[in-house]
Amino acid sequence: MLPSATRRIGRADLTSPYANSLPAMTSRDQLLKTLHDAIAAWNPTDDPLTWPEQRVLDLARPLFNYQYTHNLAYRTLCRNRGVGPSADLRLEQIPAVPTDAFKALNLFSGPESVRTFRTSGTTQGARGQHHFATLELYRAALHPTFVRFCNPEKSALRLIILAPSPADLPDSSLSFMLGELMERWGAPGSCFVVELRENAWHLDPTTLERALDEASTGTTPTMLLGTAFGFVELLDRTRACWTLPEGSRLMETGGFKGRSRTVDKADLYRLFEERLGIPASRCISEYSMTELSSQTYTDALASPEPTGRLFAPPWLNLSVVDPLTLQPLTEPSTTGLIRFIDLANLDSVMAIQTSDRGILHPDGSLELLGRAPDAELRGCSLTIEEIVEGVDPR
Repeated sequence: MLPSATRRIGRADLTSPYANSLPAMTSRDQLLKTLHDAIAAWNPTDDPLTWPEQRVLDLARPLFNYQYTHNLAYRTLCRNRGVGPSADLRLEQIPAVPTDAFKALNLFSGPESVRTFRTSGTTQGARGQHHFATLELYRAALHPTFVRFCNPEKSALRLIILAPSPADLPDSSLSFMLGELMERWGAPGSCFVVELRENAWHLDPTTLERALDEASTGTTPTMLLGTAFGFVELLDRTRACWTLPEGSRLMETGGFKGRSRTVDKADLYRLFEERLGIPASRCISEYSMTELSSQTYTDALASPEPTGRLFAPPWLNLSVVDPLTLQPLTEPSTTGLIRFIDLANLDSVMAIQTSDRGILHPDGSLELLGRAPDAELRGCSLTIEEIVEGVDPR
């Protein structure tokens, strides 16, 4: 069940001004099956990264209808924007919820929460909460995307994970994701190498060095996965070097938020090659967030000419918007705030507005530029005010 301290949200509003124009309501069970079948049908080896627009709309419209009907906080935002369910709703019309709203409001649309992921809360103290009534869509979205960008051979890999395990940190979406990858793709010798000491997470040097020693003397391709600051801690902790088996690779995610030392990505990748024997051409960046159910990756393994930009699976729509007006930017290769529409976000809201800046290129790839200055985020703050307005705090 939802924690009692979390704001409870309303259900269907029979006085909606859009009641006469609503498409036929699709039940949650029907939506779950339709979305799951669509994601599961995607072939990560051969299928394109984009679906025809009409196919996306056929999935997005009933999902928006469901979330509008069952989520009072989100419906308040939609009404303030003059947007309601309709048969001709466009993706760019769907109001997006800023990630900071997950810190202030319960944006859960499902019948009962079975899992809650929380943000780190390192920047402003408050922690965003993303509730799930099922993790079925999360799992369905995770594995084919991982195959496309990190494991095109679909083989078992020795996974060395520089993050807490999901058992140790159950409210972390990253730990859950890495645990799911361990269960599906982990070969013998796979392990987590982070432990809790003095109320902080640290690499376990004994386990880590033993894992790397064993991996370097074997033949099974090894994959290291972790946060950027986790890899910096690894490289700072020891001066040892390893040569991992042919086919080994690395996935890094996140930045250095809340850490005292930063390393330029090019320098970090150079250290990966010098100290681990993994060239930059086999290093993948992953970008997602607690408020999403899907991930984006760079194309180091997936393209003969990697761009270093981020790509999304076809059920995760990327766009950039003006930081002040939050209106979509249509000029190609223009810098704006990144917005996602994640069709795997069944029980929260599918349209998520981030505070990160990026450039969306004509091929659909995203160039990540980092968090926008606070001065550029006034539009997100105003949106949160719109959501809060009229929502019963009880």
